[in-house]
Amino acid sequence: MLCAEDDESIAHLLKRLLEHAGHRVECVEGGLEALDRIVSDLTAFDLLVTDHQMPGLSGLGLVSKLRDTAFCGIIIVHSSALPESQAAAYRALAVDFILTKPVQAGELLAIVQRVADGHLRGM
Repeated sequence: MLCAEDDESIAHLLKRLLEHAGHRVECVEGGLEALDRIVSDLTAFDLLVTDHQMPGLSGLGLVSKLRDTAFCGIIIVHSSALPESQAAAYRALAVDFILTKPVQAGELLAIVQRVADGHLRGM
């Protein structure tokens, strides 16, 4: 899975949490990096966890650009306060989940595990 998060401490926490649960996690600092990483190999990641507010390219911009590619992985938006208009824009782009920070570790792990098991897709 790929994690796009510009806050180093949150990225580190997510990486440790998910790796401890047995997942392979790569972290990048922003939307542009995530986009480059994903489009370089559209099958490398089956799951993207992205923040909304990032320098260069926001999570919304990232998802919008990914929808113009053949990326078919699960997309989880993991963000602080998201105005309804932006949440609606994510839903219009068919993201699979929107989680508000701080999310309970168990909730995130349960969703990621169900995705990994192939039992969960979509809001």
